[in-house]
Amino acid sequence: MPGKDDMVLNLQAIVTANIIGASLMIMLLISNRTSSRHLFFDEKLFYFMAVMTFLLCTVETLSFVVDGRRFFMDIFVNRLLNSFLFASNAAFAFLWTAYVDYKLFESSERLRRIYTKLSVPAAVMCVLSFLNLKFDIFFTVSDSNVYSRTQAVGLAYAVTYCYMFYSVMLVYLCRKRIRKYLFMPIALFMVPIFIGSLFQYFFYGVSLTWVSVAVGVVALYINLQNEAAAIDALTGLYSRQYLKKYLAQRSERQRNGVLGGIMLDIDLFKQINDTLGHTVGDRALQDVGRLLRETSGSAAFAARYAGDEFVILLEVSGEIEMLAFMDRIRERTMSFNSEAQRPYSISFSMGYAIYGSGKDTADSFLSRMDKAMYAEKRRKMAVR
Repeated sequence: MPGKDDMVLNLQAIVTANIIGASLMIMLLISNRTSSRHLFFDEKLFYFMAVMTFLLCTVETLSFVVDGRRFFMDIFVNRLLNSFLFASNAAFAFLWTAYVDYKLFESSERLRRIYTKLSVPAAVMCVLSFLNLKFDIFFTVSDSNVYSRTQAVGLAYAVTYCYMFYSVMLVYLCRKRIRKYLFMPIALFMVPIFIGSLFQYFFYGVSLTWVSVAVGVVALYINLQNEAAAIDALTGLYSRQYLKKYLAQRSERQRNGVLGGIMLDIDLFKQINDTLGHTVGDRALQDVGRLLRETSGSAAFAARYAGDEFVILLEVSGEIEMLAFMDRIRERTMSFNSEAQRPYSISFSMGYAIYGSGKDTADSFLSRMDKAMYAEKRRKMAVR
C-alpha cells in the first residue's frame, strides 16, 4: 500500500501536469481568439476541442483532489466528476474523428450521413457513464469516498481507441488523395495521446491523459498555423508564396525526371461572378481546388497562383507525359460538369513549360507557362 507521503506526491504531480495542460489551452485560446470566431466548420471543431481539453484538465484535477476526502455530498461529487470524465473520453474521441473526416473530405453532408451512426458508441458510453452516478459500471466509490475502477473500464478505453483507430485508418485509406500537409498534424496529435492514455491505463493512479491531449492539441495548432501560411484557405491548394518556395527548393535538387509546369486559367470566370454572384464564384473556386487536388493526387504539386489562375508542378519523363496529364485534367473536368449539376460549367485554358535546369529561374519558368496559357486563351477567343 502506498504511504501518505506517496499519495501527496502523486496528487502534486497530477495537479502540476493538469495545470500545465490547462495553461497550454488558455494560451492557445487567447492566441486564437480572433480566428476562433471564423465560420469554417473545422475551426469551430478545433476551438471546441481546445475548450473541452481545458475543462477536462480542470475536472480531472478536481476528481483527484476530492478523492478520499469527506465533505457534504462528497460521494455524489466524486461520482459526478468521474462520470463526466468517462463520458468526455468517448465524446472527445468522436469529435476528433469527425474533425479528421472533415479535413479530409470537407463535406458537412458526409458528416451528417455517416456520423449519425458513428455517434452511437459515444452516446451509449455517455449514458453508461452517467448511470455510474447510481450504479457501479466503470468505477466504484466506497463509503469513505475512495474511487476505484471496475473491470468494465476496459470497455471505455476500447470505445475511445476504436474511434482513434478509425481516424488513423481513414487517413491511411485516403493516402492517395490526402493533402500532404494533413498527415503530420494528425500524427503529432495522436502520438502523445496514445502514450499518455496507455500509461494511465496500465499504471493506476497516474494521470497523463488530458495533459497528453493538451500537448497534442498544441502540436496540432502549430501545424495548422504552418498550414495557414502554406495553404490557400478558399481552394485548399498550396498558396502562391509556398509555390515560389517549393520552386526555389526544387530547382536546387537534381532528380531522375524533369520538372514540368502547367498554368491554368478558368474560362469565363468573370461571367460566373457577374451573373451568379461572388458567393457562387467562390464555390466554383472551391470546386476547382477539389478537382485539381483529386487529379494531382500525390504525384503533383497544385497551387493557386492568383485569382482564377492555378499552377501544377509534376516530375515527368518528357513532353508526352506532360500532355497526357493535361488531357487527364480535361477529362476529369468534363466528368465533373456532367455529374456535379452546378449552375455553371468549368473549363480551363492551359499552358505548359518544361523547367530548363541551369537556364531557368522560378520567375522565368512561371512566365513561360503564363505566356503559353494566354496563347491558348487567345485561340479560344478567336474561335468564339
